[in-house]
Amino acid sequence: MRLDSVFPARSATRRRAAPGIGYSRFVALAKRVLPAIAVGLLLLIAVWPRFVTMFERMRFRAPPIDLSEARDLRMVSVRYTGIDRENRPFVVTADVARQTPKVDDLISLDNPKADMKTASGGWIELGAYTGIYQPQPQLLDLFGDVALYQDKGNEFHSDSARVDMAKGTAEGSDSVTGQGPFGTVVAQGYRILDRGDIVIFTGRTHLVIAPREKAPQ
Repeated sequence: MRLDSVFPARSATRRRAAPGIGYSRFVALAKRVLPAIAVGLLLLIAVWPRFVTMFERMRFRAPPIDLSEARDLRMVSVRYTGIDRENRPFVVTADVARQTPKVDDLISLDNPKADMKTASGGWIELGAYTGIYQPQPQLLDLFGDVALYQDKGNEFHSDSARVDMAKGTAEGSDSVTGQGPFGTVVAQGYRILDRGDIVIFTGRTHLVIAPREKAPQ
């Protein structure tokens, strides 16, 4: 015997009540969730401008590129090394090196310096305000406040010089002044051979030779 046949009215009431209970639960859940969502949206609206500002600060920004700098290829703290025709090493350094446009084998230098070993085992150093270096023929042209120092204590100053790193020679047609243990000299030009072992002054020259100290007997 089926119970619903005995209590037909009560079974029908249960069937009608079941959908109403589910709807009530949904309404109760909605009353809790919807206010929470609304509060979350209000908070997001309030903090969104600050979030955007913080994101803009953190976002990587590529630095602007100057087209003139892009065309001017340059290197910082450069160093060129090589050997001359006698297999002796030399070094050319500079604070900044720039590739000359349309001329691959011509490099302009800021504050260039050249160091060479002399044939007798000493050293010679040349420096200037600016310069131009040609790596293939190993030619270095120096301009402005050219200074030449030798390990022997001699120093010479001029406005320009052309240094042949391969041959170990240097020369200039501008006036030159020099001093050292030998004395002092002023000349209209100069030539340096054998990496400083031989110095020739050209043009009108005024030389004052310092007296040598007598060796104690």
